[in-house]
Amino acid sequence: MSRMRVAMVHSSFTVRGGAERYIRDLTRGLLTRGHEVAVFCRPSPHAEPVDRHVGARLSERAFRLPKLHKVVTHLADLLDPTGLRPRDLGDFAPDVVHVHNWQGLGILPVARLSRAYPTCHSVHDMAICDPNNALGNLGRSGALDALLGLRSAWIGRRLRRTLLLFSAERNRALVRRRARGGRRVPDRVVPLGVVAPGQGQRWPTGRRDTFLFLGALSPHKGIDLLLRAWEAGHAQIDGTLLIGGDGPLRAEVERVAGELPSVRYLGYLDEAGKESALRQAGWLVFPSQGHETFGLACAEALIAGRPLIASAVAAPPMASGGSTLVFDSAEDLRRLLARAAHMPDPEYQTMSASAATDGGRLDWEDHVDAVIGVYESLLAARSASPAREGFPR
Repeated sequence: MSRMRVAMVHSSFTVRGGAERYIRDLTRGLLTRGHEVAVFCRPSPHAEPVDRHVGARLSERAFRLPKLHKVVTHLADLLDPTGLRPRDLGDFAPDVVHVHNWQGLGILPVARLSRAYPTCHSVHDMAICDPNNALGNLGRSGALDALLGLRSAWIGRRLRRTLLLFSAERNRALVRRRARGGRRVPDRVVPLGVVAPGQGQRWPTGRRDTFLFLGALSPHKGIDLLLRAWEAGHAQIDGTLLIGGDGPLRAEVERVAGELPSVRYLGYLDEAGKESALRQAGWLVFPSQGHETFGLACAEALIAGRPLIASAVAAPPMASGGSTLVFDSAEDLRRLLARAAHMPDPEYQTMSASAATDGGRLDWEDHVDAVIGVYESLLAARSASPAREGFPR
């Protein structure tokens, strides 16, 4: 395996979510194998000193009206070619470009990169189908769906020289079904692995009456729904809810934690903090209200042998039915929390064993090897036919 120069391209590290952590973990994994990696992104509070910053788009500098910010941003993602340019990567001279989240950078700059360099794109969300990357706009009206279809067709044409990488067949099928022309974009399923706290060690059995939420404290992650369910049923549940994370609903989380002794807010957790929380909990609650391509917190819980309580719309693809309890509403969630807290030992042990088996398949080293294989196939395809659109599937 020859040494490669890999350019990671990502919109921003303003949010510290699963995609951002994945980029950092993958960068470290490639560096330990002797490859050179540079991360190109917009300036943000959580960027690292070695990151290489790209310029602001012309649309960002020209239109600063707060009421129009979202509209301008979404239009710029489709039409503004400024900001990120291939020459920004020139000094690094990458062999391969690996694009992550492109919203905020724009699809036209990604198309230019794919003409200049062999390029792949990890599909961390559903932005190809819907600017609300959890598919929140689809299905609202026929007219809106038609506009989203035109948008996805425009994006798809700009991605025809980019290999899309999906973490699961379910995600690929969804994009192919929802994005007009999605089947004409080259793609491949590369199952994710994860660097998780306590990976490889034997975890003690969790407490069935202790539940953990890990993630952004925002409505689309379902924390408000979880709080409603807990407030309505905490007496019947007779357990403890641990909440780790930060976000716009932090004040509401702190209010409930102040009123109910059964709710403990842990703040934003580093790796050691997450490991400690997972050791205390017997379940991970994943109440996200939109489609999730992977669910990093779910992967961490499975590795620890913690079964999941997940919303039907966001049930993670790497978790089998034996590892997951699924709900549709706040009332369903309240009943499931009470059932889980009082689940008989044999049933909980069976679910915990199933979760550990699912987690055992999420090997990080195998995933890094698979990504390197993708890079090598991109280089081979470009060398064989520099003008060819598309790559081996």
